[in-house]
Formats: sequence, structure tokens, C-alpha cells
Amino acid sequence: MSAIYGFASQTKIPDPLTLLDKMLKAIPSLVPENDYQWTTQEGNIGLGSIHPARINGVTYFAEDPSSGISCVFDGIIYNDTTGLNGEALVESNGAAFLLEQYLTSGIDCLKKINGNFNVAWWDNKARRLLLANDKLNHNLLFWGFRNNTLVFASLLARVMATGILSSEIDVEGLADLMSYEYILGERTLFKDVHILPPASYLIYEGNKIYIEQYWRLDHIEPYGRYDKRRLHDLIDIFTLAVKRSVRQDLTCAIALTGGLDSRCILATAANQQLSCFTHTGGQPDSTDVILARRLAEQTGVEHSFELTDPQVLGDWLTPMVLHQGGIIATLHSHACRVLYSPPGFDAIVHGIGGEFIRSFWASSRNLHMKSLMMVQKHLKQRMLGNKRAEYLEHIWRPEFRTIGLRSPEIHLNTILSHYSPKGPVVTAMDYLYLHERCRKFLNKGILPVRPGIDVYFPYFDHQWIEAVAAIPISERVTHKIQIDIIKKLYPEILDVPYAKTFIPLSAPLWKTQTIKGYRAIKQRACQKLGLKYCGYAETPVTYYSQWIRKELRNPIADLLYNPNAAFRSYLDWEIVEALLNKHFSGKENWETLISALTVFEISHKLWVKKDSEPLQSKNCIIPKSHVISVA
Repeated sequence: MSAIYGFASQTKIPDPLTLLDKMLKAIPSLVPENDYQWTTQEGNIGLGSIHPARINGVTYFAEDPSSGISCVFDGIIYNDTTGLNGEALVESNGAAFLLEQYLTSGIDCLKKINGNFNVAWWDNKARRLLLANDKLNHNLLFWGFRNNTLVFASLLARVMATGILSSEIDVEGLADLMSYEYILGERTLFKDVHILPPASYLIYEGNKIYIEQYWRLDHIEPYGRYDKRRLHDLIDIFTLAVKRSVRQDLTCAIALTGGLDSRCILATAANQQLSCFTHTGGQPDSTDVILARRLAEQTGVEHSFELTDPQVLGDWLTPMVLHQGGIIATLHSHACRVLYSPPGFDAIVHGIGGEFIRSFWASSRNLHMKSLMMVQKHLKQRMLGNKRAEYLEHIWRPEFRTIGLRSPEIHLNTILSHYSPKGPVVTAMDYLYLHERCRKFLNKGILPVRPGIDVYFPYFDHQWIEAVAAIPISERVTHKIQIDIIKKLYPEILDVPYAKTFIPLSAPLWKTQTIKGYRAIKQRACQKLGLKYCGYAETPVTYYSQWIRKELRNPIADLLYNPNAAFRSYLDWEIVEALLNKHFSGKENWETLISALTVFEISHKLWVKKDSEPLQSKNCIIPKSHVISVA
């Protein structure tokens, strides 16, 4: 996957190529790469692009000498053809295409371009820099402004490498990370660094910055009903989205689980007989791995499995944060395996974003909500949970308690207040999911791997999102649409159990309800008898909770029990220590807190205390009972 970076200043930069080199080298190269760097003689503008050398024939820089306009971009631009007669589905020269569109239509060209991209246009005559992204902001674009200089890049590490921006911590960003596990809106952990919102463009001219949104999800007005004709149209759109993602000019793998979203992609690819294989990482006896193998066998598609070795997860933590920029609290760093062992494919296709079609946060019982206030209350409870809300009341030091407790709720309410739905207010849940949670969480998996492989998301195809958003939310709060697509394209894989229920999706309603009723009775009986209810899954679903207490325990303890840990400036250490002790002893689960603190500490070490000594176990005060020896 390509990347862009650069700067613009009202004053001359003494050595602009040196500045671009700093940005380039902030992220270690994983594969042979082609890079391009360009500056003007005046040295007040610099643009850079980089992409894997294996992707031949694609250019990421273009210029028009007559107009004095130059362009760099990263990502993929889709053309408007269907691909049925052998037409190319991807623009081979994205930079030239974007430059031509800009010269023809100006900034309005963004409204009709489909793809996942960031783009920078520089108008040398007007001395204007224009940054923009696609409608859903697949790939984040970080930017900051200080001392009359604007810097930007596809990865935060490159922005911070310039040394132009302050590394002062944004406590409100930390509060979001602690509360929601990701940072809302345009914030990052640093006051000087921001994220360009989805479907937006930024103009830097005359030492002023102007940001405008050119497309809005809430401007799509739902209409009609979901019927056979609507299903037919959806199948056509989704088929094209999958064709664009499962590229036939690259070796593509579908990231397959036992869930519904990747299964729908597999059904579409298998129906079209697209050349690809499936790929699953994890443990050989996990639910997703077992069901993925069965799904691949059912469709006759070759399947590859990659073992996640918990022994190396600790080594992946810092590279994970380096690539992700500290915007999401996670220890699920298995995507970082690409940093150490190149996969046997050029691109991977993910099912992330598929939850939008079945209204991930909304359910049929939420349709009665009449006010945005009711939606805000519901979302806050869902995003925080009762347990996390309880500890957040006490964990902040007195001088930061007001910010820590109030700012996340204010941020959530501010984001939702900008949403003006054409349909029921409950669609605000979909808006927040698509523009915030999903947009940040998809970067959990793709930012670490982007320098090495391409990543595609059929469910984030703009035409698909617009088609789904036009369906009334009351008709898509269940799995029905995706199941109907699979029934039409590859019904056999409905017989494979669904990972979340372990019931085949082809099971009739009476059988599904009978199985769920039996499980509910069994669970209540176990509770009354004081017995442990083991659930319905035949195999383990996740290993991460136990890995935190075992293989990941020492590297996490090195960070969090360190007396010089940065979070101690903001949080009450006695309360944090008590929660950590309860987690590592197995009495309670505080995985979300540990994830947030670990990501914050690594971010602080990478970009604030760059010259500090590496954190070592010998410097940490760790109870002996909390130290584990890994065989």
C-alpha cells in the first residue's frame, strides 16, 4: 500500500529534502520500495510518496507544468465500469487521474470519485496546499500546524519525525482512549496532531487553514422497502465491490472467520469464480479457524492458516503502536506478524465494515427512540459498560478528574449533534459506528501491514454504503440481507455453523429458537446450582485474555508497574495498582484498562521521551506473585 507525506510553509525550509527524509525513515521499510520526493526551489513545499516496488505501473505523483499544479496520493481509485467485459476496475495512474479531475472540476471532483485514498494537491501559482480523503476515510491522514508550517502524513510517526510539532499530551485524547478504547473525532494523543475527518478537504493558504466536508452520510434519505428488486440491486453492487477488492492482478487472500461478513465476501468471490484463497490466523483449535477451514472446503477454495505465537506478542507491541499512532487501545497485535514474516500474498480482503448493513449498534427494540438524547444515553452505556464507568469515576488524579470524566461524553455528544438524520434518530448509531468506531478499528489491522501488503474492504465501497444507507433502518437491523445474498450466490455455506451462535444459518426459525431456549435454561440452571456455564461454543473463541496474564505479562508489567510511568502524572497510581493486581491475579478482568495504559506508555516513549532508557524489568516494582516465568 502506498503512503504520502509532506509539508508546506510560508517561510523557506533550509533543507527541505532532509525534512522529507526524516519523514520517510520514521517507519522501517518492510519490503523493497519505490519512493518519490519533490520540493520547489523556494523550499516552502515538499511532497513525498512511497509504495511497494512489486506494484509496477502505478504512479503516485503527477504534475501539470502549465498550471503549476502537482499531486501525490496514496490508495486506490476505482473507475466507473462494471468489469464485465474485461475493463480494468482500478485506475492504473491514480495521481494523474486525480490531477486531471481537479483541473477539470476543482474540489468538487471529490464527490464523484470512488476509492480509498488520501491526496495532496499543490498549486504553485496560488501557493495553496489542498489535502483530501475519500468519503469514508479508509486510510487516516494525520496533520499538524506549528511555527507557520503544516506537516501531514498517512502515519503519525512521520508527522512526529519532523520535530516541528509539540509532543504535548492531549489529556482529552487520553480520556477518550481510557473511556472508549479509541480516540473520537479528529483528536490524537498529542495536542498539535489531528486527523482529517472523513469526506473532507483541508486548504492551507496565506498561513490559514480551512477544513470543509464535501459529503455526508446523513444526507442520504432512506426510501422504499427491502424487497426482491432491492436485493437484486444490492447483489450487483456488492459483486462489483468484491471484484474491485479481490484483484486479479495481485495474489489476494480473503481474511476468513466463522462470522457472517467474511462469509458473504467468500460467497460472492466463489460465485464469480475469482482467483483467490482464504487466510486465517490464530490458534488451530479456535472457533474462527475451525469454521474458516470448513467454509473454504465447502467452496473449494484453497485455505491457508498462520499460527499466532503468543511468545512473540510482546515484541510486536511497540511496532504496532508505531504504525497505529496510539489512537486505539489494543493488545491484539497479531497483524504485526507481517512485519516479521512476509505473507504469501500481495493483498488481503477484510470483512470489516460489514456490520453497517445489519446496523451493528442498533436493534429492533431501539427503533422507538424519539430523541437524540435517548440515543446518546444508550450509546454511552454501550460504549462504556457499567464496570468501566465505575472505575473511571475514581481513577483520575484530582487536577485531571473533570477533564477525564466530562470530555469523553462531550466529545460523543458533539459528534452526534452534527448528525441530522433524514430517517429515525436511531440511525445516529450507524453514523457513529461507521465514522468513528469502525474507521478507527479497521486501522487496528491495516496500519501495521500497509507498508507490506494492500488491504481492501468491500463493505467500505462508497457505492455499497450509499445503497445500504438508502434502505430504512427498520429493515436492516437483522442478518437478513447478508443471508439473502449468500442464499443467492452460494447457499451451501449457510450450513456451516455461525461463530457467534454455533447454529447453522440455514436452520429454520423453530430450530434456532429451540436451541437458544435450551441454552438459556441450561445457563440459568448452572447459575442457581453455582456451577460454571461453559457456553455453547465447541472450541475456544479467544486467547488474548489468558495471554495478557501469561506470555504478555512481563512486557506489560515492565511498562505499567514502572515508577516513572507517564500515566502516573494523570491517574491515581494506588487505584491503578489495585486494578492491575486484581487482573493479574485472575480475580477480575481489566483488559480494556491495561490496553489503554500500555498503548499510552508506548506512545509516550516513542514520541515524548525519545531519549529515555528502555523500560526494563529491573526498574519496575512488581509484586513477586505477578511475575511469570515463560517456558
